[in-house]
Amino acid sequence: MNKRMVACLMLLCAVMVIGGCGPKKPATTGFLSDYSRLEPFSGTSLRYIDRAALGTYSSFIIDPVAARIYGEAKAKISAEDMQDITSYMHAAIVRELSDGYTIAYRPGPGVARIRVAITDLKKSNPVLNTIPQSKLMGVGLGAASMEAEMIDSQTGRQIGAVVESQIGERLSLAGMTTWGDAKQIMDNWAKRFKKRLDEAH
Repeated sequence: MNKRMVACLMLLCAVMVIGGCGPKKPATTGFLSDYSRLEPFSGTSLRYIDRAALGTYSSFIIDPVAARIYGEAKAKISAEDMQDITSYMHAAIVRELSDGYTIAYRPGPGVARIRVAITDLKKSNPVLNTIPQSKLMGVGLGAASMEAEMIDSQTGRQIGAVVESQIGERLSLAGMTTWGDAKQIMDNWAKRFKKRLDEAH
């Protein structure tokens, strides 16, 4: 058996062991104030947006990002890593919204509250991601899931909500660190939210 065949067999075994490279179907944890208006946006995303109301808010209270990960998934993540990841997500939102909007610290007219929870995480596998074939197949990619909502800071009325899961990008170098893919996903979430706000205004 030549080396190339051995390498292919090893890669196939890795795929079978790791399995499920695609993002998971969104699951809910009870974090959001209301799930009733969420509608499927894709196989891995549920969304609701009151577009007319969205454009009336230009100041935002950004709550500390919560962790709603349970069972075996939680056991695989250290407390230090979880704190780092939730802090990273919070900082990504603040960074994006600071460009053009006001970060607020108390409720008021025209002020919305942003609530986010990380609900699942999967580490990247830097070793597998150095192998072009496995990288393109998505074998070593990390992943992240979240629930988030924007509510009126005074009334608590839900203006928008999302439940979403994503995996890392096959052509990105983010997966060369353990949580690189997850953090890149969080950056993309924050940028996408900022883009929607800009469009609404």
